[in-house]
Amino acid sequence: MEILDWKSMAGMAGTYRKARELGLEANIAELETFGFTVIEPEKTGASPGFAGRMLEKLMEAARQEDDQAVELNKHADAEKPAFGRQLFHLMERDPVFIEGVMNPAVRTMASYLMGMSYRLSGLVAFVKEGTARSTPMHCDSVGVPTPLPHYGSVCNVSWILTDYAAETGTLGMVPGSHRYCRHPTEMEQPKFIGGAMDDAMVTPVNARPGSLAVFTGNTWHCTYPKVTEEVRAHVAIAFCRNYVNPAENYADIADEVIAPYGPELARLVGKNAWQGYHAEGPKLENMALVRAAYQSQYG
Repeated sequence: MEILDWKSMAGMAGTYRKARELGLEANIAELETFGFTVIEPEKTGASPGFAGRMLEKLMEAARQEDDQAVELNKHADAEKPAFGRQLFHLMERDPVFIEGVMNPAVRTMASYLMGMSYRLSGLVAFVKEGTARSTPMHCDSVGVPTPLPHYGSVCNVSWILTDYAAETGTLGMVPGSHRYCRHPTEMEQPKFIGGAMDDAMVTPVNARPGSLAVFTGNTWHCTYPKVTEEVRAHVAIAFCRNYVNPAENYADIADEVIAPYGPELARLVGKNAWQGYHAEGPKLENMALVRAAYQSQYG
């Protein structure tokens, strides 16, 4: 079918044509049906050895950073939302992380899920060395009250950097849970985490290094207990709709870091956001950047 620029779906036509060009239509179907998908390394379009380079730079950053620099690490493991090491604000650590954000498959999936006015919400790495407990069942619509909007406010596009399987502590998804449009209750934890939910309701995300795990902000997910000793790592790129306050503040990112990647990265990190004005009021040209979102959820 020819995809035309239908006014009722303003913003979607270009995104869908790009998805078709990249061979991502099946992944979009899986997202719609199950709430998550895995894009194989061969379909991401990343340069050879990309995942290895990102893992190398990530582990280098972890070695250089005091783990107490992250506020979450100052709390006991039982209090933290996720076991293991987390590294935030990766943009300026190395260009490989920006390369990960600007990857065409990453941006196409983000645009599909969040509309063409999507923003970068956060760039965080999850590193686990040695055995680790599970992360409880949750969805990523932090602070959004039930019922969640069916089109979602945030999404997650994660670069998988090591082999992900149940024994290595991979992500556990509840297929179809994105359609519940609510957060899981305390009773809806799987039995392997100590809850009452049938473990068969959860499925492990099996993925090779260099894959992209993509899921909506409404999809229920957790992690399996990690029983292996080797490193388990992924870099989660969170995107949000233009009206959502991003998790990370990018005001301190130097212009010379952004410049080589053009106006799209500047827009993603909010350099052209219409919000945040003072007495001078908003800039009309910045408000125009999100005008398509008035017409449909795809804008």
